[in-house]
Amino acid sequence: MGSLAGFTAGLIVLLVQNPGYDIGTLLAEYWQFGVLGLSIPFFIVGASMAINDYHDFESDRINGRMDRPLVRNPNIKPSYVLYGSILMIGLGVLIAFLLFSDNLLVPLGVVLFSFLSISYNLWTKDKGILGNITVATSNTAPYLLTLVALEARDTSTVLVVFVMAIITFCGVLGRELVKGIMDIEGDRITESRTFAVQYGPKKAVQLASFLFLILIVLIPLPMFIKFQNNYFYLILMVVTVSMFLYTVMILYNDPSVNSGIKARSYTRTALWIGSAAFLVGALALSGV
Repeated sequence: MGSLAGFTAGLIVLLVQNPGYDIGTLLAEYWQFGVLGLSIPFFIVGASMAINDYHDFESDRINGRMDRPLVRNPNIKPSYVLYGSILMIGLGVLIAFLLFSDNLLVPLGVVLFSFLSISYNLWTKDKGILGNITVATSNTAPYLLTLVALEARDTSTVLVVFVMAIITFCGVLGRELVKGIMDIEGDRITESRTFAVQYGPKKAVQLASFLFLILIVLIPLPMFIKFQNNYFYLILMVVTVSMFLYTVMILYNDPSVNSGIKARSYTRTALWIGSAAFLVGALALSGV
């Protein structure tokens, strides 16, 4: 999803900065960004998630999280996950320095966001809402760093990508709050002070609801800025928000661990549909 975000933002910037180019020509000319550049969020995000599995192993075991590789397969040693994560982060940072040696703001940004994503497991997860904000902020990195990497100059382009980043931030932050409900039992036992543990499932649902309502206001903005009359974008985004709000309704009626498991699945699907909506908006700029 992080790679798709970077690809979408890059497509918007390149189509605006190279008027008259078709997508095939752009991909041929900027293939190194497509192949190497998009591997950076793949490695960094993958590493941060693997480190999260390593850090939360005991909590995940208590919660019966069979979707987690370490819980599902006892033959995988946690140390392998930790070393593999460090290797992935190293690869991501190395590629960033090699690919953008003439624009050091990009690799420095990769290092910063890498530290931010790892700090969630090391420190901010036990700080309640601050931990959720850390994760949500990390998810905006592909959009923001793509603007820096491609040296976006058009004001409306920068603005639409920035709005996409804010939409992603609100969606991910709301999802993180919802996910906390699913893991609340294990987090309590392991004394992990997540928002749901500190304030209860109801408060987590209420704050997530507020964030999803903000999305309703933000989602039309890209249509006015850059995706003019792109109703396919709007339809996909309506589906995204509907799934978020449906998730909230389920949790309001039953803020239990089982409902949290359903919410995790629904919100993940909603984020994928939202990512597809951004891509549809980008493709429409080229007349596809």
